[in-house]
Amino acid sequence: MDYLQFVNHSKERLARELAGYDLQPNNLAIVLNRASGAVTSLAETEVHRPRGLSWNAFKVMFILWMLDGAEQQEVTSLADAGRATISAVVKNLVRLEYVDQYKSSRDGRTKTLHLTKTGRKIVREMYLAQNSLLTEWSTSLTDAEQEILRLLLLKLLGSKPSHDR
Repeated sequence: MDYLQFVNHSKERLARELAGYDLQPNNLAIVLNRASGAVTSLAETEVHRPRGLSWNAFKVMFILWMLDGAEQQEVTSLADAGRATISAVVKNLVRLEYVDQYKSSRDGRTKTLHLTKTGRKIVREMYLAQNSLLTEWSTSLTDAEQEILRLLLLKLLGSKPSHDR
């Protein structure tokens, strides 16, 4: 059974077993998770791992590239990853000499991160390679459909579900 057959099978079974419930939100989340995993895996396999890096390393480097440096806690928040994960990634990026790490002038307990010249070169190369790969991956959608999907996902990310239901 392939993935789409499984999705259809699951929808039919759930509709029988959980009749009367709105199952669409879970169906949406499962497909979103699958799509996110697919694109992350594709980028890691084709772009990041051949350079000895990971998706999280790319996220950290991309954030630093776009912000011209940042405090580690801001990078952790923007990367939507745990402190331990980002700490390990940063340690590796410092070891590879892609990132410089300094004590923050504002708060000595935190670190400020900046890309090195080599780090800027690597993240730019990864970004362009990933963009080329994802351009090919997303060709089944028109430019307008891609923009609509992007806007809809941003709308979902901006919504806060109520826990009072």
